[in-house]
Amino acid sequence: MITVHAYLWAQPEHLDAYRERLRALQASTLATDTGCLAYHFWESLTEPGAFVCIEAWTDRTALQAHLDAPHHRAGSVALDAHRARPADVRIFESVPTDL
Repeated sequence: MITVHAYLWAQPEHLDAYRERLRALQASTLATDTGCLAYHFWESLTEPGAFVCIEAWTDRTALQAHLDAPHHRAGSVALDAHRARPADVRIFESVPTDL
């Protein structure tokens, strides 16, 4: 399994538009991307305009297909206009375990 942590920052004056674009990207991803196990956004309680997207994918092929998908490319372009700084994206190979 591949896990992605994407840290994102919106320009304060465009926060509502940024949230809407994140919602649209989430909806299109969950509706169309095979191999997507989870795709969720959370907004920071202490840093306005800071978000994290936690994604889980069956494998690297599924993640790459998502990155190449027209809806992801369009969503990224739409978000770029309202980013406060570049995204910090971290990709992990994960193995589920029990506690």
